[in-house]
Amino acid sequence: MKEITNYHKLEKIIESNKGYITREDVDKNNIPSWFLSDFVKRKGLIRIAPGFYANKAYTVDDYYILQKRYPKYIFSGMSALYLLSLTDKIVTDLEVVAPHGYNPSRDKNNKLIIRRISDPIKYSLGVVTIKTMFGNSVQTYDPERTICDLVKYREDYDAETFVKALRFYIKKYNNQIKLMQYAKMLSVEKKVFEVMELISNDI
Repeated sequence: MKEITNYHKLEKIIESNKGYITREDVDKNNIPSWFLSDFVKRKGLIRIAPGFYANKAYTVDDYYILQKRYPKYIFSGMSALYLLSLTDKIVTDLEVVAPHGYNPSRDKNNKLIIRRISDPIKYSLGVVTIKTMFGNSVQTYDPERTICDLVKYREDYDAETFVKALRFYIKKYNNQIKLMQYAKMLSVEKKVFEVMELISNDI
């Protein structure tokens, strides 16, 4: 009877998740791991990533899968620009910020760029939850934090991406007070002020 109950739980999990199941889901529901292995075989599920299985109809969302596997990663850089609609470029790499000492992955992922921050205040500054294009919730930095990082790491961006992101920000968000508050906390106040003044006058 217990086996039937566990399989019923797994059925409910994959149904509520709209097509996927994770090892974390199984552990949270106190289901022995061998049930998952058997369930994956019976259902013909595909291994999308370590501990992440889905049916063949599941639409793979790289942002969401990475977030599920490593919840302390916060999307930043080009990934944040993409999620916030501050770039019109096709973004292939996944860029994240992680707290210092957070090294959960041993997998080699050439498309993953990680920047580590030791200051917990700066790490958590401006974190928001946003929907991906597939409707899944992930953590990223808000527009103001993203613009501050854009200016701080100016050398990482080509001129077109840099200028367009600033213009998109002004048209879509443009919270100057919040932006300058963040800039001061991140020690880029002068640079952000100069760049925003230049871009504003050019629009």
